Amino acid sequence: MQVRLENVTKKFPGVTAVNTFSVTLPDGELICLLGPSGCGKSTILNMLSGILPVSGGDIYFDEDNVTKLPPEERGIGLVFQNYALYPHMTVLENICFPLEIKRVPKDERVARATKMAKLVHVDMLLNRKPKELSGGQQQRVAIARALVKEPRLLLLDEPLSNLDAKLRESMRFEIKEIQRQYGITVVYVTHDQTEAMAMSDRIVVINRGVIQQVGSPRTIYSEPANPFIAD
Repeated sequence: MQVRLENVTKKFPGVTAVNTFSVTLPDGELICLLGPSGCGKSTILNMLSGILPVSGGDIYFDEDNVTKLPPEERGIGLVFQNYALYPHMTVLENICFPLEIKRVPKDERVARATKMAKLVHVDMLLNRKPKELSGGQQQRVAIARALVKEPRLLLLDEPLSNLDAKLRESMRFEIKEIQRQYGITVVYVTHDQTEAMAMSDRIVVINRGVIQQVGSPRTIYSEPANPFIAD
């Protein structure tokens, strides 16, 4: 699914967090929103998800204007920095939960959850609780839970920042491989330049709520648009 933001602005009292932000994110790519802390990248993600209303502008999923749609009607999957798994549920129950909310019959939701667990390599852990899992395993479960409802768009908000360096590196490639297999458009928020360069099909560099440059990792690196990008 193609995602298009047209002059999207977000204002909070006394500050403009995102300013007339316009970009087209192609279908089936992994796009990183990259920038320093406080630059507005998570605010953009939350507007894409519908958690935050926009102050101005429009958001399109393909040709559908979703600007005023609530999150549950946008067809998105969302993974937060802290994974937000339900501690009293097993891995299988966590992955099944979005389908249970949609009243999908039990046999079907278990089958779909099991299939998704295999995709992210947690199918041997279905009866465990989150506290029995490593950080990387919890990450995979959170991604499976986001994907099981077959979203049009997957949004990831700094999902690897709580992992140690070695695991973070391996999970970058895991996420990219899952994205390729599933063929879904992914918007990935990070402040880690190495992460963005390693994972992205396309990078959107942001500073103070304004786009600085959009391009492939190679283009961003070899043809910086301004001193901020070069630095």
